[in-house]
Amino acid sequence: MKLLILTPIFAVIIFASVNANQPNQEIVKTTNDNLVANITNVKKEKKKKPVWLKPGVIGTTLVIDGEPFVISRNQDRKHLIAKIYQKTGRGIIKPMHPFKPHAVETIAEHEMISYISRLSSKKGDVVVVDARKSIWPTLTGSLPGATHVPFYRFKKDKQYALETLEDEFGVVINNKGEMDFSNAKTLAIYCNGNWCKMSPELIWSLLDYNYPAHKIKYYRGGMQAWQLLGLTTVD
Repeated sequence: MKLLILTPIFAVIIFASVNANQPNQEIVKTTNDNLVANITNVKKEKKKKPVWLKPGVIGTTLVIDGEPFVISRNQDRKHLIAKIYQKTGRGIIKPMHPFKPHAVETIAEHEMISYISRLSSKKGDVVVVDARKSIWPTLTGSLPGATHVPFYRFKKDKQYALETLEDEFGVVINNKGEMDFSNAKTLAIYCNGNWCKMSPELIWSLLDYNYPAHKIKYYRGGMQAWQLLGLTTVD
């Protein structure tokens, strides 16, 4: 697959051989073009450095629901975060490890990308969970491959919670209501940011059901941090 991305500053060509069996390939090749065509005026521009995903890597390819997908950062260096995330007075700042003594791991962007890359593995042992109220994915988009599990519904609707545990998270529940977490999936959970209570509320509810803490990952930065870095979202 060859993907051409044009920005007002420079052109970047990404080459990636996407294979469902090798869904996490890094994209490292860029052009050295110095000229950018403008509809009204053709002029020389100094070439700008790409916005790197990590040193020397501009993006990573993966497969979601059988379709190739590229996660990268927005290449327009003048791109701004969504207005909805510009307010600074929301919520209460969460600690780095708010679930002590439970061994819930707090993760950042590279770890979340790694979990997203595992969504199409044959094991099927990971779920990326958007814990926000239903309006938020509409307003801001979601992380690629995320499953929407509203925190408030999981907390208040026991039937919904049990169905989600079984159908989405790999928990086996017998006729007595006893839960077997032997094949429970790893959950990478996020909400809006380190001030947002929605993913912590969902995580506490999961812990109340005795979901294994080591299989719960808390993306503390959430959608605000994801957008702040210009990372790929989906509608």
